[in-house]
Amino acid sequence: MPSTPTVVGRTGTPSVVVAGVRVDSFSEVTIVERVIAMATSPGVDVAVGVNAHVCNLARNDAAFQSLVSAGTTYADGQSVVWAARLLGGDHPHRLATTDIAEPILRAAAAAGIPAYFLGGAPGVAEAAADKMRTAIPTLSLRSHHGFIEADSVDAVLADITAHNTGILFVGMGDPLQQQWIEAHRDQLPPAVLTCGGLFDWLSGSNRRAPRWMITAGLEWLWRLMIEPRRLAKRYLQGNTSFILTVGRQKLAGR
Repeated sequence: MPSTPTVVGRTGTPSVVVAGVRVDSFSEVTIVERVIAMATSPGVDVAVGVNAHVCNLARNDAAFQSLVSAGTTYADGQSVVWAARLLGGDHPHRLATTDIAEPILRAAAAAGIPAYFLGGAPGVAEAAADKMRTAIPTLSLRSHHGFIEADSVDAVLADITAHNTGILFVGMGDPLQQQWIEAHRDQLPPAVLTCGGLFDWLSGSNRRAPRWMITAGLEWLWRLMIEPRRLAKRYLQGNTSFILTVGRQKLAGR
């Protein structure tokens, strides 16, 4: 896999391929603008925050790789920012979905665009939505948990449509959230963001890392500390695999 120089991606922004996944270069301002543009455009566009885990999954699953690369992408993980720079990309900084969610929702409220939270355990998305409505009183926001029985899917999709949703956040974890979006794409609003465990963080169910760890690119270590059983393999083995893959890509491009 050769190292890929910066090119203009499908979103009109500079992009670089990192471990097989195209990553577009955005700042916080431009990713917010991009999502609002998605919400007011025809069709359905999906924005995916790319981290090492996403790259690892994509490397072993061509269908997942295609789903991720078909839409708008941004660097959600610090390791992806570093890798993109190493490979010739012009990526300013990490855009954690947890950090950009509120700016996107504020812009949506200002533009009169309703939003919807879908995912998480029962009560979590609802708690996250309550906090966002308190922080942004003019925001039109509904929510539903992610444990949806097969016979309830149509009702949830109908609620999303009835809300006149312009921006849908889907937090079901990778690769399930991409698969769910693809399965119901024709019934979804114009702007869809995959967001993993976002609602756990927005609701306060999980506490974020200290600012110094986030700045140093060590938020993954904090998450490993608070959820060691679930995340040990993903971070300890996964990060090592990602580093080796990027290293090979860089050497192949020389």
